[in-house]
Amino acid sequence: MRSKLFSRKLAFIVTLAYFAAGFLWITLSDLVVATLHLPETERTLVEIVKGDIFIALSSLAVYFVIHRLIRISNETSAQKHLARQDPLTHLLNRSGWTEASITALRRQERGEATVVLIDVSQLRYINGAFGMAAGDFILRYVADHIRHHLGPHDILGRNDASRFALFLPGNPEQDIERLFEDLSRTSHHPVQLGLHRFRFSFAMGISRAPRDATSILELLTLATIALDQAKLYPDRHLAYYNPTEAKNTLAALRLETDLGLALERHEFIVHFQPILSLPGLQLLSVESLVRWQHPALGLIPPDTFIRTAERIGLIHELGRFVLTESIRNLMRLQIPALVRPSLAINLSALQFAHRDLLQSIEDTLEETGFPPDRLSVEITESTFMNDPEQGRKILNRLHEMGISSALDDFGTGYSSLAYLQELPVQALKIDRSLIKPLPSQEPSRRIVRALIDLAHSLELRVIAEGIERREELEALENAGCDAVQGFLFSRPLPPSALSEWILNQNDNLEGSA
Repeated sequence: MRSKLFSRKLAFIVTLAYFAAGFLWITLSDLVVATLHLPETERTLVEIVKGDIFIALSSLAVYFVIHRLIRISNETSAQKHLARQDPLTHLLNRSGWTEASITALRRQERGEATVVLIDVSQLRYINGAFGMAAGDFILRYVADHIRHHLGPHDILGRNDASRFALFLPGNPEQDIERLFEDLSRTSHHPVQLGLHRFRFSFAMGISRAPRDATSILELLTLATIALDQAKLYPDRHLAYYNPTEAKNTLAALRLETDLGLALERHEFIVHFQPILSLPGLQLLSVESLVRWQHPALGLIPPDTFIRTAERIGLIHELGRFVLTESIRNLMRLQIPALVRPSLAINLSALQFAHRDLLQSIEDTLEETGFPPDRLSVEITESTFMNDPEQGRKILNRLHEMGISSALDDFGTGYSSLAYLQELPVQALKIDRSLIKPLPSQEPSRRIVRALIDLAHSLELRVIAEGIERREELEALENAGCDAVQGFLFSRPLPPSALSEWILNQNDNLEGSA
């Protein structure tokens, strides 16, 4: 409406200016000619020249006016285009995509259409670990792959920082499946950017009209809910909107929102599980395990929220909190001065790859005054899948700082033996899955004994975790294991209970022997 009023006003101004200029030219020029008292022949010639001059000047003025209007129109169109375009991927931005999709949905005879949201997971982590250029590269990389699957009437846009929106006329499930499979194959191969190689993952949430909703904004909302549901699937990150599943997803979203505030509200606490020597069962160290004391749901174990913390980019901040809080609690323990247990902390793959990891650990040790030689980090072999060479550099740097490292969950991966000879670790932890059958199965005893001998030949200490029965302890001691931890000795304890456990350690060990 405003544009139409402006056009009318401009047309009126141009017309009025032309009328005034013409009126003044004719009136004034006639007066000048009349004062000259020219003969009729010469007067006629002057009138002709005067008319020609007026036509030439009018044409020139019209040219400049039209040229200016065209330029203004082009600039306005360009500004509108830029206002609807994402500068990074050159796709439609959120408002541009929404506007185009609303128009396209109205053209559908039966109102059938599909909205697909595609989220590039861990983009915040990639930006933090490798820099913004890496994240931008991934977004352009994914956008190009999606473009290859677009039909003539499909509409693709960038919905937000890590998310693409796709409008598809009708309900083309096979096209969606092909797109999903293509992105899956692409995400399985590391992306090379400079000296870094890394993988990305993604999830897809889908809503359909008119079954789920009849407007683009509603479809977008429901596709967002489906997307969050897809992220919960461990093996296939694709989901169609389902009202029943949406209730569970909304509950998970509320938990995610609460998690984002949990650090500010000081709801995370640390527990410690003792690690004991073999033989003798003397206290060597304690493994720090984080818990979430939710104000409504109570104590939540890490398996419930660690993956969510990784997904929302909270894991590095949480990891620093766990390290700092663990050290401070350990240094405050009311225990004999001669008892100086080391501290073991777990690092997820995202923490380990973060570019500020080493500096963060170094700063924390300096702030707390905790000796580096009393700190050990535990990582799993999956931590090295993205960039083994960079992983080795980080472990070597930790070792130079005086910090030891252990390969956790040993025996659960497909290439553990290969990693033993490649990774600069000082210990390995045998997983509970290998410990449980020890008392009853001779092949299991032989395997564990062989693993321990192999580790010792590589000058590695061996820690068995998940010990729950005395028969398991005896088998491990006979096999030459170096240390043990598990419920047989102690569950993870809050700091106050750990102090009491340490003070009563001799009595407890006598009761469990």
